[in-house]
Amino acid sequence: MKIQLPVEKLEKGMYVAELDRPWEGTPFLFQGFTIEGEDDLAALRQQCQHVFVDDLKSSAEQALQDRLHTAVRGSAITVVFTEWEGAKKLRDTLKRIERKRDDVVTSLARLADSTLIEQDEQLQQTRGAVVQLIDDIAADPKTSLWMRILSEQDATIGRHAVNTSTLAVAFAAELGWDKELQSIVGEGAMLHDVGMARVPEKVRNKPGSLTAEEYRLVKLHPGYAAKRLEGGSKIDARILDIVRHHHERLDGSGYPDGLADGDIAPYVQLVSICDVYDTYTTVQPYRKQLTPSATMRRLTQRAGTQFDKELVEKFIRFIGIYPLGSLARLRNGGLAIIVASDEKRRLHPTVLLVKDADGKALRPRRTLNLAFIESGGLSDKYGITELIEPASVQIDVRDVLLQELQLR
Repeated sequence: MKIQLPVEKLEKGMYVAELDRPWEGTPFLFQGFTIEGEDDLAALRQQCQHVFVDDLKSSAEQALQDRLHTAVRGSAITVVFTEWEGAKKLRDTLKRIERKRDDVVTSLARLADSTLIEQDEQLQQTRGAVVQLIDDIAADPKTSLWMRILSEQDATIGRHAVNTSTLAVAFAAELGWDKELQSIVGEGAMLHDVGMARVPEKVRNKPGSLTAEEYRLVKLHPGYAAKRLEGGSKIDARILDIVRHHHERLDGSGYPDGLADGDIAPYVQLVSICDVYDTYTTVQPYRKQLTPSATMRRLTQRAGTQFDKELVEKFIRFIGIYPLGSLARLRNGGLAIIVASDEKRRLHPTVLLVKDADGKALRPRRTLNLAFIESGGLSDKYGITELIEPASVQIDVRDVLLQELQLR
């Protein structure tokens, strides 16, 4: 935001965004600059009575920021709605890896449908495509999370595999796991459901509850996948471990082998959590799509019994209190999509404003960084009150984001 300050309150490190007069005819070379020292201060005092300081472009030194935001109360203030910072870089990255993602989805579908004669060759081709995509995900985990948010949200084997792998690699990177282990969880997640192709389609896509016999058939898919993969292309044993055991649970309630506690490796548990998260947040034939926050609640309920409690807590911190792509209601009644989150300010993300308090669509859409709204005394208007289900207010978040990123 831009804060109006009298020139006598200016100090070194503040970014002058606007003057109280046109820039033309002043000694300032640039329309917007950081105050470097006494010469700049003297020139500003000579030319102006007040200026507008941009807090986000000013020095991040805490004492200066505190003084800057304390000055907001009782002063004139302009909230600046900006273009989506970082959108161009994000758009370029997504375009670069979009084709690789689609190649993997296609390749996984072919692998799942391949005959025994074809499978070794198809597996090699699939793994080659998978490795290239995983390298891109590992190189930029946060941006890669957008790939999942913006992909078509369906429950097909290939799409679910790519989404789960994206989450797993990004989460492993967040935990500080080395590149080798990131690759292991990425490839394991990518291949974890290829055995579902052996489950009859009428069972996979059944809109209602499964019968005991249908559920028995579903529980065979990890074994199908592991058996299919274990003889080909020298697959790392840890990848096969993920494929066979991603439905095992700490309390022994999982399948196919009923493993418990220490028998389930951490890298398997990581993929299991990402698998469940993507499944819940994707539309399924048998139930509606859940919001990220509702999914987090379900994971929390299962932490310590089915999933490692510490790992679940770290996953929740990784996804964030306000997950990317979530729809938030602001205190003024407006609606906004979460588009960025600072690691140190998770309660104050950057949002894309999409509707005003009257429900009118905002055009052009603009972003607002909420990081300094609280200290700026504007939380009554722009603070977040709750996350809501987009369908309840007829907003297609994915479509809005694709428009803003110029990917549609």
